[in-house]
Amino acid sequence: MSQQYDIHPDFRKFPRITIGFTAPVMFLVNLLMRLQCFFAVRKLSLKVNNYRCQRKDGSHLDILTMTPPVIDKLAPALIYYHGGGFGISYSSLHLQNCERYAIEAGCIVVFVDYRLGPKHPFPFGFDDSYDALQWTIDRAEELGIDPSRIALGGDSAGGALAAGVAQKARDTGLTSPCAQLLIYPVMDNSCSTPSATQFEDVPLWNAKSNRNMWQMYLARYPQGEAPLYAAPGFGDVQSLPPSYVETAEFDPLRDEGKDYASKLTSAGIDVVRNDTLQTIHGYDGMAKNMIAKESMLQRIAFLKDNFGH
Repeated sequence: MSQQYDIHPDFRKFPRITIGFTAPVMFLVNLLMRLQCFFAVRKLSLKVNNYRCQRKDGSHLDILTMTPPVIDKLAPALIYYHGGGFGISYSSLHLQNCERYAIEAGCIVVFVDYRLGPKHPFPFGFDDSYDALQWTIDRAEELGIDPSRIALGGDSAGGALAAGVAQKARDTGLTSPCAQLLIYPVMDNSCSTPSATQFEDVPLWNAKSNRNMWQMYLARYPQGEAPLYAAPGFGDVQSLPPSYVETAEFDPLRDEGKDYASKLTSAGIDVVRNDTLQTIHGYDGMAKNMIAKESMLQRIAFLKDNFGH
């Protein structure tokens, strides 16, 4: 690794890899992820319900709800979209983090298993993400959710989905989420910011993987085109909810996350910024690290504040 990067020793341990997002590679990776999560779900210390929601084409969208043992009769909810470059399934870390959000922020987590590329590029996963919000609103009473206290959240590619869904929900008049939680979010398909061009050799997620991701995700569109809601950094941010935006210092996505936070602030949106230092994309995979611990506490505090706890 280049010595110019002052990465915390805990995060230097992560491998340097470049992800190609080809169908065979994604099939094998996701097979392993699903097997890991099959056992991880059973270790969660809260109530987990599985729902199969029928799409217009007859296929099914899988949604998990995570409910803490003690919860308000009409509880707030966090609809969560996992990261993975729009092509990789969720991990046990996503489930464990959502368990903490549910228990410590006092909410029901609605966890969305959206469709993935390269088989399902944009807009399939995004449509699932928006439909999950609609599904939650339609079934709020049944689920024990207060529809006025629904937050959207996600990490990495899931951050792009959360931000895009917030923009579309405003445009369609579906709802006004009470908050959005954006953790080192994907925002900009141009891959032209300084961090998106510089960090070719950092651990876990580098500039090459970032370009490969966008090529896969927007395969149906002309190169460089950003269809509405796909790259939310280019979207209209007026009248969006209070926002938490977290970035990592040595992450190709750093600058687009910071730019989005600044754009929100300029539009008069209340923003909590957490620009972490000595960190890489996905650094919170090292959950025992003090920086990761502090970020988790900041996320939970933001949710509690906006849920009215």
